[in-house]
Amino acid sequence: MTQSATPGTVARDPIPVAVNAADMTVEWFRSALVDHVGPDSPAITAVELDPIGGGLLARMVRAQLTYAGPTSAPASVVVKFPSDDPGSSGLAQAMGMYELETAFYRDIAPLLADMSLPACYHSYFDPETNAFNLVLEDLSGQTRPGDVLQASSLDDCASVLGELVNFQAPLWNSPKVQALEWLANPARTFAVFDGLTMGLEPFLERFGHGLEQDHVKLFESVLPRAGEWVRGWQPPTVVQHGDFRTDNFLFGTDPGAGATVIDFQTVRLGPPGVDPAYFLGSSLPTETRRSAERDLIGDYHRKLVAAGVSDFDFDACWASYREGALYGVFLFVGAASQVESTERGDRLIVDQIRRYADMALDLDSVGVAGLA
Repeated sequence: MTQSATPGTVARDPIPVAVNAADMTVEWFRSALVDHVGPDSPAITAVELDPIGGGLLARMVRAQLTYAGPTSAPASVVVKFPSDDPGSSGLAQAMGMYELETAFYRDIAPLLADMSLPACYHSYFDPETNAFNLVLEDLSGQTRPGDVLQASSLDDCASVLGELVNFQAPLWNSPKVQALEWLANPARTFAVFDGLTMGLEPFLERFGHGLEQDHVKLFESVLPRAGEWVRGWQPPTVVQHGDFRTDNFLFGTDPGAGATVIDFQTVRLGPPGVDPAYFLGSSLPTETRRSAERDLIGDYHRKLVAAGVSDFDFDACWASYREGALYGVFLFVGAASQVESTERGDRLIVDQIRRYADMALDLDSVGVAGLA
């Protein structure tokens, strides 16, 4: 497992974007991997593609590579490419998700020496078509995928929050990342949150049958203020993952192995409490979250301090976490109805939004955010 990812930039003419698996030919892989394996490596002679579970907004395949001779080049890689569902790809385009993830691997991953990430061999975004490709390290032989529909263990939660410290602490109030125009400009984030209000009615039409009345009342009171909420974010500032939930982690299978973080399609600058709240709210049943969250956040805070974060005491950390619970409410209610309907996807959405609603009510997130 590679602890520090390196960007897979290509200095020559851009490699054509593979928008379908059929585009991923032997020649395409030779071009995509040349910066990693070098021009003198034995040539790739055959490729075998196997679809693997992707997210709601992108597809993935695992490519088994055959070479003309012995080589240290990867025997297999994972390729991520756009969804073929118009609704899902349209949502990803509107929110700039494909562009954000390729930019993350180009500009931010090299700054994260202690964070467990898959190595990136090739990263490209086509601004004219909004298509993208990522060719990433295949970690399937040494990890197990997370599943947000299965409750996480408290040990897994602690491991993930420790990895979040490795993400947040090096970039805490960082002038370097604040100088990245694509990341620091809040216009994209403002536009996304301004648009979430329109998702309330279709969300309730599609999923309202699975909700309690106090959930619906919460959604109706806060969704119209999504843009106001995000414009009120205050320092300290970190790079947010933005979709920090169990489906986006790979857990090491060796004893003591930690979590590897994937899927950086929603990175932005913002307060630190959003990612831990989004994670715990989705990963734990409500009763477990209620009993364990304060201890878990206390451990997360101690690790931040040990990593060099200052001027952020536990009370500030806890308040940021409490307010951050609103993020799941805004995101799921505002955007879920735009995503392709699948049995697993719909189950996930109803399960998650119930948890986030209970969390926001438990923690008085509306009051902490000043939206009461």
